Formats: sequence, structure tokens, C-alpha cells
Amino acid sequence: MSNVPYYLLLPLGAAIIYSLGSIAIKRALKEEVSMDQSFHLTNFVVGAMFLPLLFIEKSPLVWVELWRPMVMGIAFFIGTWLTFIGIKRGDVSLVTPIMGTKVVFVAIGVVLLTGKSLTTALWIAAVLTAVGIFLTGVTDFRKGRHLVFTLIVTLASAAMFGLCDVLVNWWGPEFGPLSFISIGSIVVAFLSVLMWLGQGRPSMKMPKSGASWAWAAAIMISVQAILIGLSLSYFDDATGINVVYASRGLWVIVLVVLFGVLLGNSEHRDSGRGFLWRVFGTVVLTAAIVIAVIDRSGADAAT
Repeated sequence: MSNVPYYLLLPLGAAIIYSLGSIAIKRALKEEVSMDQSFHLTNFVVGAMFLPLLFIEKSPLVWVELWRPMVMGIAFFIGTWLTFIGIKRGDVSLVTPIMGTKVVFVAIGVVLLTGKSLTTALWIAAVLTAVGIFLTGVTDFRKGRHLVFTLIVTLASAAMFGLCDVLVNWWGPEFGPLSFISIGSIVVAFLSVLMWLGQGRPSMKMPKSGASWAWAAAIMISVQAILIGLSLSYFDDATGINVVYASRGLWVIVLVVLFGVLLGNSEHRDSGRGFLWRVFGTVVLTAAIVIAVIDRSGADAAT
């Protein structure tokens, strides 16, 4: 039991919280909260919640390397914007699983940027994750419902977040892990302010019925981002962490089915046969997660 990678509980918790957050975002949009309002609010909360990490970092701040977390922050901002567009246009039970393709982008990014080699098991897990994700949307592919746009936007978002994870895992430990993710998140909030100003300072006053959902989503997205950021900063296993994090596709389907009525989400009823494909896809995703966990356990035991 000592060889079990307990740190994978962090991305698992993040996956569940993210799933709840994405459902809350969709509900807020239904309650007439604009996408811009929800997007900016989320970014402001992310920046505020990450700020304290900057003051508890033990490593000294290297100012000449400040561009590194700034690059990560820019990529994260773009990824978040694309995610909001995807959630607005498509079902969360489709968009969230497709977001799991980030595992593949991370696997490729680790090799290209750091020169590290991945084990055969992790490559298999990454491929299975991609297969599982596309199985969850096979019915939607056939129907073509907003799919081309949603797919392109979501895959682009996954690529941006995959880049962020590789950068956190690669640059974070040397820069100072807490400072790195804190500065990157502050950059996200700053860019959101600039975007808000560029949009002509639209009102951030939300309908009462949707404000609570938007705030809940912002807090949950922030919490899960902290969990993922800490996981990637302190544990040298970007691909394994992201395979487990990809279980958010599974969790969002479970949550929609079990609590969809309470959360104001009826996607499982509207999708018909597509739901069965999504369940099949989650089985494949689960297999990928198990392979990743077993592989990391074996690797830890060998070191």
C-alpha cells in the first residue's frame, strides 16, 4: 500500500469539482447570466484564490524568469475562454469528456518540450482516453449538431490546457511551484480586466436567479485549478495526473444522470441513444485511468 500514488487523489477530486462547476456554468447561462459575465467572474475569483500562494512560497522570486508564468497564464486564459464557448454551444456531458483529450496533448508536450520518454502503459492510457472521449460523442458526430464548431473549440481548449500543464510541471519546480501558479493565475485575472475594458466595461450585474450559480461555478473552478496546479507542481507525473483528471467526463455524466433535475440539467433525457454511447465511452476512460494508476504504482516501486 505504501507504493500507491495517493497524490492522484488530488486530480480525482479536481475532476469531480470541475464537473460540478461546468454544470453550474451551464445553469448560470440558462438563467440569463451572459458568457462574458461568468467568464470574467471566474477569472477574477481564480486570481483572488491563487494570490495567497505567492506569499507562502519559500523559493525566492526570480524576476528575470517572470515571463515563464506569464506565458502559462496567457495560455490558461485562452483555454478558459475557449472552454466557456464550448460549454455555451454544446452539452457539458459532451464537452467535458472531449476536454479529456488534454491527456494526449500533455503526453506529446512532455516529449517535445522536456525530452522525457513516456512508458508504453501511459501511451496506451492516453490513446484509450482519446478513444473513450470520442465514443461518448459518437451519436452527436452522426447528427452533426453544432459539432464541428464545438469540437474544434473544445480540442483547441484542451491543447491550451495541455500546454499549461506541461509548463507547470516543467518550469514550476525550478521557478518556485507556488509562485509559478499564483503569478500565472494573476495574469489570467489581469487579462480578463483588459478584455472587460476592451469590451466597453459591460455590466457585471447578474440576474439574482443566475448569480448564485455563477459564483458557485467560479469558486469550484478555482478550487479544482488549485488542486491540479499543486499536483503538477509537486509531482513529476503530468500524464498520469491528467489521465485521472480525465475522469471528469465520467463524473459529469454521473452527476447529470443522478442530480440533473436538481441542477436544472436534462441532457441525459435529451440525448436518447447517445447516452448509451457516452456510458460506453466512460468505461474506456475508466480503463485508461486504471492503467495509469497501476503504471505509476509500479514505477514508484521500482525507484
